[in-house]
Amino acid sequence: MKRHCDLFPEFIHNLDEYNMVGEGQRVLLAVSGGPDSMALLHLFYRWNPERIGVWHLNHGFRKEARQEAEMVRSYCESLGIPVEVCEYDVAAFARSVQQSKLHGARTIRYRLLQDFAASQGYGRIALGHHADDQAETVLMNLLRGTGLAGLKGMLPKRGIYIRPLLTIPKEDLVDYCHAWSVPFALDQSNLDTSHFRNRIRYELIPLLEREYNQGIRRHLLSLSELVRVEDEELDKQTLDVCEKHSRCWSGQILFPRSVFMGLPLAIQRRVLRRLIAMYKGDLRRIDFTHIEDWRALIDSGGAFQLELPQTIVAGTANYIYVGEYAEPEWTAQILPVPGEVVVGEWILTADIFDYNELPERSPHSEDFDRDALAFPLVVRPRQAGDRMLPFGGASAKKVSRLMIEEHVPRWLRDSLPLITDQQDILWIPEVRRAEKGRLSDRSHQVVRITCRPG
Repeated sequence: MKRHCDLFPEFIHNLDEYNMVGEGQRVLLAVSGGPDSMALLHLFYRWNPERIGVWHLNHGFRKEARQEAEMVRSYCESLGIPVEVCEYDVAAFARSVQQSKLHGARTIRYRLLQDFAASQGYGRIALGHHADDQAETVLMNLLRGTGLAGLKGMLPKRGIYIRPLLTIPKEDLVDYCHAWSVPFALDQSNLDTSHFRNRIRYELIPLLEREYNQGIRRHLLSLSELVRVEDEELDKQTLDVCEKHSRCWSGQILFPRSVFMGLPLAIQRRVLRRLIAMYKGDLRRIDFTHIEDWRALIDSGGAFQLELPQTIVAGTANYIYVGEYAEPEWTAQILPVPGEVVVGEWILTADIFDYNELPERSPHSEDFDRDALAFPLVVRPRQAGDRMLPFGGASAKKVSRLMIEEHVPRWLRDSLPLITDQQDILWIPEVRRAEKGRLSDRSHQVVRITCRPG
């Protein structure tokens, strides 16, 4: 059923619903010359002609391209709207970056759009994607095996980009152009079914409408909206978790392993993706298998190190690490009891408690019988030949062997502080504690040592 040819109320509703344009912001319209972008131009002209400008890219792919560029320029001039027509050798650019012409055109179009918007003070860039584009995108992503992020399709608002027409079918945009005498051009290359999207548009969706469900486009749009809202909620929960628990540490991102293990599976996967994005700025080349392999190692409970594309991740008893470690220089220091000391990227504290009033111990702490220790305590880096009698062990072991047995990542071994008294190593945080200082019923006072990343 066709709606009334005046789409302006729905257009305004979409601008307001998603808060697409801030007060006083100017909007740059990406206008190709097709009915969707020309309808977008006319609708924005009715909205506020003083706050818009138009940008058009002549790819040079077709002989009609120059005529279409001139049509866009002429129409904008008739409305008194500033227009920038850009000509660019997209084919040469695509060859230089080893992309297809379509992908190359998309890459350079967005780059040039953003550069021009920034140089001219536009706060938003409006794109003409419509409801049919959205339905096609959702179906394409479904066929590619995407997750929720793909099923939500294109977002009405993402960063600087806005899409006020995502709820309006193309047929209605064409009708709008006819009703309001808005000129437009039809790109015949859009009929080429060698392109995946065009096969979806002209072959698969008509087949589904004809043979299975006449309302398939509407259902795909409803799916995208449902998934978008639920995905945003999961993203919000993930962001809250990461803001609360993650930290930057020696060039890496750290996340507490115990917190991670207490999260629902859906949030675990999102947290891992967000930690990578926090570290390297994007998720390029990171796929579902990478996240699942990493999550399985965390779930195993042991220490590990795993190389992901452009990223190294690791885990110890208490922490998940993302990225490469930048080792700071530090020297041995006395650990006052009670007191606190900072060495490298670690904060160590020592407290004294009566054995009968000992509070619950955290995973970052170890308890020692005060009477068994030879003071003062020292915090120092490991040294060649270091040995320790591990808790419950029958004989001393080399510290290097203990670290190997516990699968401590190689880069972390020299940065871990060793806590010693004047005779023996007492504890290697994230690895093992010593037998020395074991508490018993005969213990009177307890030295609790806590070690956390700074």
